[in-house]
Order: sequence, then C-alpha cells, then structure tokens
Amino acid sequence: MNIDTGELIRLKQSQPVSGGFVPIPRELQREANKHLSEKDSVIVDLSSNGPLSKWAKAQRKKRRKAVRKSRKQNRK
Repeated sequence: MNIDTGELIRLKQSQPVSGGFVPIPRELQREANKHLSEKDSVIVDLSSNGPLSKWAKAQRKKRRKAVRKSRKQNRK
C-alpha cells in the first residue's frame, strides 16, 4: 500500500516492493483482500476511519517523526 496516496495493490511474492509502497502487516491482510476482491489495484479512502487508513496514518506519522529527528541531528 502506498501510504501517501492510499493506493493498494496486489503483489506477487517474487515481485519487490517499490515506488513508495509499504507491505501491509499480517493482521490487516484480510481487510486488504476484502478491499481488493478480484482487482489488482484499488484506492483506499485515507480520510475514512477504517483499519487500513488508520494504519497508513500511523506509518506517515512515524516517517514524519524520523524526518524531524534527522533534520534536528543535521543542524548540529
């Protein structure tokens, strides 16, 4: 899933994850499959209150926190 755009794609095991896509944790696999159903790609509404959008929000927050910490260290 691309945590910035909400794009969810079905990946084959041999295919590497690239392009800003982050693997979905095991506990959210069922929810992701429900969204994908028979499609290979869907857009998840990031403003909804579902488990996938909550997870994406938490991932974005972690990334912002790491960026802030890195900037702070680089200023020294």
